[in-house]
Amino acid sequence: MLQDLFTQVTEGRGQVVGVVGEPGMGKSRLLHEFRQTLRARAATVLEGRCVSYGGAIPYLPIIEIIRNNCGIVDGDGPGIVADRLAAGLREVGMPPTEWMPYLLHLFGVKDESGAIDALSPEAVKARTFETLRQLTLRGSRLRPLIFIVEDVHWIDKTSEEYLASLVENLIAAPIMLVTTYRPGYRPPGMDRSYATQITLRPLPRPDSLTVVQSALQGRGLSTSLADTILSRAEGNPFFLEELALSMGDQREPDHTIPHTVQGVIMARIDRLAEDTKRLVRTAAVLGREFPQKLLDRVWDGPGALHPHLLELKRLEFVYERAGIDESVYVFKHALTQDVAYEGLLTHRRQALHGAAGLALEELYADRLEEFYGALAHHFARSELADKAVTYLMRVADKAARVYANAEALTHLTDALGHVQRMPDGSQRDRMLLDVAQRKGFSLYFLGRFAESVECLLEHRARLDRLDDPVLAGPYYFWLAHMYSRLGRPELAVESARRAIEEGGRCGDDATVGKAHGLLALEGHWSGAAREGIEHGRTAVARLEGTAQQWWLGMAHIYMGFDYVLLGQWAEVQQAAASAIAVGEAISDTRLQCYAAFITSWIASMRGDGAVAVDDAERSRKLATDRVSGVYAAGFLGYAHVDRGEAETAIPLLDHAVRELEQFGFPQWHGMFTASLAEAYRLRGNTDRAFELAERGLALATSCRYWLGVGYAQRVLARIASDRGRQDEAAARFADALGTFTSIDARIEIGRVRIELAGLVADRHDRPGALRHAEEAESVLRDMDAPVQLARAHRLVSELRHPAPSGERP
Repeated sequence: MLQDLFTQVTEGRGQVVGVVGEPGMGKSRLLHEFRQTLRARAATVLEGRCVSYGGAIPYLPIIEIIRNNCGIVDGDGPGIVADRLAAGLREVGMPPTEWMPYLLHLFGVKDESGAIDALSPEAVKARTFETLRQLTLRGSRLRPLIFIVEDVHWIDKTSEEYLASLVENLIAAPIMLVTTYRPGYRPPGMDRSYATQITLRPLPRPDSLTVVQSALQGRGLSTSLADTILSRAEGNPFFLEELALSMGDQREPDHTIPHTVQGVIMARIDRLAEDTKRLVRTAAVLGREFPQKLLDRVWDGPGALHPHLLELKRLEFVYERAGIDESVYVFKHALTQDVAYEGLLTHRRQALHGAAGLALEELYADRLEEFYGALAHHFARSELADKAVTYLMRVADKAARVYANAEALTHLTDALGHVQRMPDGSQRDRMLLDVAQRKGFSLYFLGRFAESVECLLEHRARLDRLDDPVLAGPYYFWLAHMYSRLGRPELAVESARRAIEEGGRCGDDATVGKAHGLLALEGHWSGAAREGIEHGRTAVARLEGTAQQWWLGMAHIYMGFDYVLLGQWAEVQQAAASAIAVGEAISDTRLQCYAAFITSWIASMRGDGAVAVDDAERSRKLATDRVSGVYAAGFLGYAHVDRGEAETAIPLLDHAVRELEQFGFPQWHGMFTASLAEAYRLRGNTDRAFELAERGLALATSCRYWLGVGYAQRVLARIASDRGRQDEAAARFADALGTFTSIDARIEIGRVRIELAGLVADRHDRPGALRHAEEAESVLRDMDAPVQLARAHRLVSELRHPAPSGERP
């Protein structure tokens, strides 16, 4: 089947193949045999493997594929790594000056050009993906490519996402992507028409017997013993082979056959000589694959290890991987490594992990970043808590720099546990605060707002003890940022002002600027937009020229929110343009996403529905994470509601409301719940609409988000009118008018006045209706909202010049 699929690949029809089976069922062996058949065919085979501890290390199997493709080995220094990466790029026609920084970043090699230093994590991730895609697609034009990624049930999320994007691009390219995995995992893309899953099932009895006889190499077994082996192994090739080898290892088989493959491996290890047994367990600490030079550094047994290594090869515990410049050994199967590892006592295991970490530091001192994942893995399982924290934080930072926030959070959570093991003192307190702030940042991007605050508050007493403004400024800023999202205005403002105070004490302009930006946002939530704009201008002045360009862009966004509230179209456009300019300069799509939804928002207010939908659609396409994606979906639904397109709006708003409830973000949870209510009202379901509008009003009121309160009050007024309760409708509209007036939301004041005029006119109070219409015309005349102003003009004209009796205006 693999050969037939590869034939399609050579004809330019890309294929995705998943090989699934229980451990020991022969996934790796199948691919080994497949590779042997390719020797006479033109193809480039690139291989990578996931490891059990690699699920939180971004790009782990991808880096291995690039290493193998470019001939990079563990002993290569940064210069050699850069040269080989450049050669690989040139081979496929990609100028190294343009593409090299992203590959160097993956390998932890410093790029002297500084090309990506100013880029946001989202931008680095997007451009890294594009570099990898171009390498693949251009390489496939030279020769058909076969990517083999084994054990993807252990894959990290970033690599999984990249492989998913590769699946989207290979249908018309001579590329074959083959993954192996255990049942329970399903790789992305397996639902495509060009995807094939091969399930490896247990061998039938005759084939099982063939495996046993082959492993014994002619040595006989009694029929009863053979029957017992076949019964125990249940057609699992690796189990069959290990059982046969176990029988062969025994000079006088005692016919006591373990019931599991792990039991067989354990029995085989137990029969080894003591020093050989010590070596296999030492090697198991280093991983499924390990270079001999690392094993040499860690080996603490008596005498030379080479004779014992040869014995392990002879007994087929490990094999030597050929075709590279240094000796690398591989355990025959992951289960063999697992069993050998589990046979170590805890203290011995910790000591070996510590020795492995120290050896890696020494061997790769000039390119440690490439090995941060392995260093974190080893030190985290040692008794060297300070080393564990150092490398867990470094690998978390590396993950955050490529926008792998879930992976970063995993490492930071582990780091906190190791800091707790350190002796009390200021160093421990500083490390706890450092880790907690980084963890809070990652939690935000995963939509876990309340947890972000809890993570910080847990260490507030330590911050007070240290009395260090360098630590306190950023701490209080992030606390303010999260309180703002959680609808806690007093705490947000208090924390922001504290951040400004602490930043001022130590000359930290960046923190002061970020905190003023946060107060600009609070101006929008509280309805004090003009005050917010002043804070926004201060933020821009402080942040310009600093390294905090992303927060400079956000200061413009926050001012944009204030201008939206005031209905100042030109100023919103300018704020959005400034944010976009910053976003383009640092290649940050999130800033561009936010800029698009604020222009969509005010376009809806102005009555320009087509522009509102277009901008919101663009915002959604630019969203790079769960949080910004939810915001964009909400504003797209809001835009469709304002156009009367309820059926399109409902699923978008329903998604946004459910997600915002999980985030604990009451401001937009309330606003979009009110918008969802309006969608149901347009559909004619006033009962559901009323329930949602009341919910939206309660949410917006709870956090005193007055713009959201006014939206909900207006929807409740429309529902009352639809139900024929005109007095209630008038009272609800009056409530909305009062709310919008209190925050000077002038376009919304005009819109409510127009609706009130219509309601009053229906009640035959023409003077009252005319008064509302003229007020609407007056307030909208100074606003750049031509559609709404035209509505007011028409209404004033109709009320001043009523149609002849009997004619409907």
